[in-house]
Amino acid sequence: MNSFKIVSRPLGTVECFVIRRNDGAELEILSGFGAGLNAWRVPCKAFASQTGENGLVDLLFGYRDGSTIHQLAPDTNAGCRLTPFPGRTAFAKFNWNGTTYQLENNVSWAPHALHGFLQNKPWKFQSFESDSEKGVAIFSCDWPGAFAGFPFPFRAVNKVTFTGESFTVESSVTNIGAKPMPYSEGWHPYFMLGGKVDDLVMDLPESKLALLDSADLPTGNFKDDTRFVGGRKIGGEFINDCFCLGEEFANAKISDGTCAHVTLKSENQALIIWQQTGVEQYNAIQIYTPPDRKSIAIEPMTAEPDALNHHRGLIVVTPGETKTFTFGASLK
Repeated sequence: MNSFKIVSRPLGTVECFVIRRNDGAELEILSGFGAGLNAWRVPCKAFASQTGENGLVDLLFGYRDGSTIHQLAPDTNAGCRLTPFPGRTAFAKFNWNGTTYQLENNVSWAPHALHGFLQNKPWKFQSFESDSEKGVAIFSCDWPGAFAGFPFPFRAVNKVTFTGESFTVESSVTNIGAKPMPYSEGWHPYFMLGGKVDDLVMDLPESKLALLDSADLPTGNFKDDTRFVGGRKIGGEFINDCFCLGEEFANAKISDGTCAHVTLKSENQALIIWQQTGVEQYNAIQIYTPPDRKSIAIEPMTAEPDALNHHRGLIVVTPGETKTFTFGASLK
């Protein structure tokens, strides 16, 4: 019979928790730095030539020692929740209800603000429960709103469920302030299936590509993109695109349970990455192939980047209200 436990396993001085199944399968959550999904390790015979010393194969790119976290994070944001906005916010400012808010330009390669405020903050471990099928851990982080650039206090909570061959993340946001809050969000996991992503077959749902201007910001124009519909080998293609799902996804009722799926297939295995779609849900998918091509970021997002400015898919969270979003992945 399976059993699950949670253990503290810091990376250097950074707090980290690991949900472990008794056969060694584990999901690592970097609570001290953005609560990122930092590693997903499973025992797998199909990866026998690629397993590490512990006999496990890792399905997520992440930080493997404390000394590299702060060095690599600004360029990778590996595994983190992106809140209260994913992707770029144009020129680090936005207008809301007649007021212009100035954000921090937190990247060196563009004049924008990137991925919100909690991707490098410590999160609090709240609780852990388990049975023979799963372990469930909850983490939280409060944004106090004591910043003129985003004076909207909120509480973010991540509920992480791990079975070994799958994980599910239910992320919620609660407006703990006195004013309506503009909001969008996403996640930034990098998936691996051994070797380079060039050899993987990726299958995407039908979607439209968000077109960008010279500053890499969405123009509001879209075009059909069928490159990977039905499955196609990634090859040497560089991808840094936002795929916006169609109305059958975006207009679905949450109660319908409509999900969008991205499948990554190697010769022997497949990863299925899914996201809850519907009104005010994850209706966009950002995909990025990093230069080393050892992983691929498949990022569920509520809207294409810069939603605080263009307001397409922007969510308004009223005082005291909670919004919840869900995504996950499974190994087949």
